[in-house]
Amino acid sequence: MSPPAAAVISVRSTLALLDSQFTTFAEGVSDGKYAFWLGSGISLGRVPGLRGVVEKVIEFVRARINLIDANCKFRKAMQEILDLAIASPSERAEIDFSQHAATWPPLSAIVERLVANYAKLLGIPVDDEEFDYLVWEAVDVRGTYGSPQLEPDVEHICIAALSLEGVVSEIASANWDVLIEKAVNQLTDGNPALSMSVVVRPPDLQQGRNVTRLIKFHGCAEKAAADPGTYRPWLVASTDQVTGWCGNPRNSALMTALIGILNSKPTLMLGLSAQDANIQHIFNSAAAGLSWQLDNPPPSYVFSEDALGIDQKALLRNVYREQISPANIADVLDGSRVQAYAKPLLTALYIDVLCRKLQALISLAPSSLSQAERQPLKDGIRELRDNLAGSATPDLGFVDSLLVRVGRARKLLRTGHIENPRLKYQAVSMQSVPALQANPDLQASGLEEAAVALGLLGYGVHRGDWTISGEGMDVDSGVLSVTGVAPGATKTKLFFAGNSESATRLRINSHVVEEQAPVVAQSKSLAPAMQRSPRGPTGRTLTPGVTEICVSDLLTEATTFTTLYNRFRSEIGI
Repeated sequence: MSPPAAAVISVRSTLALLDSQFTTFAEGVSDGKYAFWLGSGISLGRVPGLRGVVEKVIEFVRARINLIDANCKFRKAMQEILDLAIASPSERAEIDFSQHAATWPPLSAIVERLVANYAKLLGIPVDDEEFDYLVWEAVDVRGTYGSPQLEPDVEHICIAALSLEGVVSEIASANWDVLIEKAVNQLTDGNPALSMSVVVRPPDLQQGRNVTRLIKFHGCAEKAAADPGTYRPWLVASTDQVTGWCGNPRNSALMTALIGILNSKPTLMLGLSAQDANIQHIFNSAAAGLSWQLDNPPPSYVFSEDALGIDQKALLRNVYREQISPANIADVLDGSRVQAYAKPLLTALYIDVLCRKLQALISLAPSSLSQAERQPLKDGIRELRDNLAGSATPDLGFVDSLLVRVGRARKLLRTGHIENPRLKYQAVSMQSVPALQANPDLQASGLEEAAVALGLLGYGVHRGDWTISGEGMDVDSGVLSVTGVAPGATKTKLFFAGNSESATRLRINSHVVEEQAPVVAQSKSLAPAMQRSPRGPTGRTLTPGVTEICVSDLLTEATTFTTLYNRFRSEIGI
């Protein structure tokens, strides 16, 4: 059965793709193996697409035509635009330069033809003006793509989260906008240590590296607006700029860096048609020096598309070369296409990365349990992932809520206190899955035991012993709510604490309220009993109290998964 179309596929169905024919790809992303290559498709809805750009240029030129001057430079430019669009005599006869272009009867057909030649359109000269006049003034790179009012969409937020989770270290972008950078700044509250290292010119390659390097090889609108003398010349748009990019000596260091990325990491293309000549040349040059082997997992080139376009197919033929034959080309093309656009794919990848990290933490948790005995815990994490995917939608409402909940759970585990209920994002870890075991601070963090507790909860959901739901964002909201299946069962708030200090702070800061009878799953040794916080609710003398369990003790005492689960179930009392 074929998957749904890329434009309508759900997050759950996208995860099903990642679990089946693209499982090595999903594993590769969580392992930090992939470089992301981004095109204009990930920013549709935030900045104009090619059609919008073409319409802006046409109206910009039309509005400046001197109707009584036959030699008007804008009239001449418009004639070149119409020639490029192969406008017929009948279409030209319907065009009135005195009227807004939106009123022209043949506008839609003209725009459609120009979209395929947008680079040639942007290179049309206007007498006495700079060569990039239509890009700088008509398209208005500064106001359109560098506007402070632009807000990131799902794609940008998910890429930022994957960057902060340490699984995306290299990004190459043909986009002028700053939506990726804004997304990172929003999630980190502008922490410069967590921002991306943005590269536009070769000298930028010499700056210090942060978590992720973003190479904007077609320029950056924000930098060009702030420092046009330095960065305006690096905006790439017209055909002559695109075709001459690789042969221009000033770009040699950038090209070397991009080829290095292509030779060291498999590629995920998001919203990138690969139609530009310089992109084709860069990929071809990389393959000429060091080609990826077609049969070695994970797949070397993956496109987020409904169907591969002509230029994407040409790219694959160029990079795989003699490895492609008439006998296998259909399989190669099918194996290079995840039939999901960037919104559902990136949402699913983020959820999957969280799942794989928690499963890896379970493998690393100090315990005498064999890896086979830990498998039900990992299956429990998968159960939680699939439950989450059932309600997941690739929109800002869902993604924003999920990131806030993950960040809130992470900070409560680490510190036991949140000053702002809608805190900025906090990664589960800033290492890819394989790098987790090299983190010397991991055992002290309580993350491994928290992952075990989540696995136990997920296993209980699978067994039908309880259900799990999310909590709100109030001060005393739990990380999760657990509800037994017995008639009349009530919800129990559940918190995680990494150690006795964070557990104590949960009470002191009124996150844990004894009257609500919550459960605190503490990773390390339990804190000694203490009086209720004076800031907590008052007026009751008989309080059910807090149920505290020590996950590390359970792991130490358990010899099998069954004994571990039964003990956990008994202690939480649900």
